[in-house]
Amino acid sequence: MQDREKQFIQTLKRGNATYGVGDDGVVLGDYVIATDAFFEGIHFKREWGSLEILIEKCFLVNLSDIYAMNAIPKYLLLTLCVPKDIKDVKYLAKIFSAMALKYGLKIIGGDTIVGEKLHFSLTLLGQKGKKGLYRCGIKPNDYLAYLNPKSILNYSKKQAFGKNILHLKRALLFGIYPKDSRFAMPLLYPKMILALNAIARAGMDISDGIFIELSRLAKINKIGFTFLLKKSNWFYSPEEYQMLYAFSPYKLSKAKRLANQYRHQLVVFARAKRGSYKLVKKNWHR
Repeated sequence: MQDREKQFIQTLKRGNATYGVGDDGVVLGDYVIATDAFFEGIHFKREWGSLEILIEKCFLVNLSDIYAMNAIPKYLLLTLCVPKDIKDVKYLAKIFSAMALKYGLKIIGGDTIVGEKLHFSLTLLGQKGKKGLYRCGIKPNDYLAYLNPKSILNYSKKQAFGKNILHLKRALLFGIYPKDSRFAMPLLYPKMILALNAIARAGMDISDGIFIELSRLAKINKIGFTFLLKKSNWFYSPEEYQMLYAFSPYKLSKAKRLANQYRHQLVVFARAKRGSYKLVKKNWHR
């Protein structure tokens, strides 16, 4: 049985009322537009962190989509539901203002309501680059890879790729998780992403786990995959917000060198092949 999100999107597409659905964002004129919602009780619990931490994570989740499309974030539309127990709305507004300034965004509009729970949805507009990066374009024999930060100053094993699935489970079961993990705060490296975007065949950010993202790539590109690494947590871990790339065999060495320059490892885990890919596990939040 398909998850409800997939059913909803496919029904919209069949109704001929959609345009550009299927990538991390959509290109309209000179801009890439992307949106993501953050709903209390679904995407987060308020006891998981301060308002500053929760709001900044939402900003980074949305920024990741813009960078994944090879664009530079510029403008922001904010939709906010303020719960009745948050009395200091000025403090809330100051947090959103500070985050917008920190990440070079101008808030240009949106909507604000009062409700029972805290919800906020961001729609970002990014200035598109000379070369867009999409989920389509993968060819048989292309390499599939993800980025993993190397052990450097201010880096811990808690921030390694694949750890977020453990942190998510701890948060859901016990309401706690490491505050210095990438689950608490995604780590984005825009300069590296934009450099790799320029030579990648295709790409997307990893929000639901590689096993889910591959099903999306397989359907769009009508391909299957030969796996080069044994599947473990790295394959299923959600909310990584690192890039999943496809590189031609001729660009792979250059891509590895670029990642290394930014103190990251480009982990090659599969090759594309003719065929199909069967999703055998449900998404973690369905």
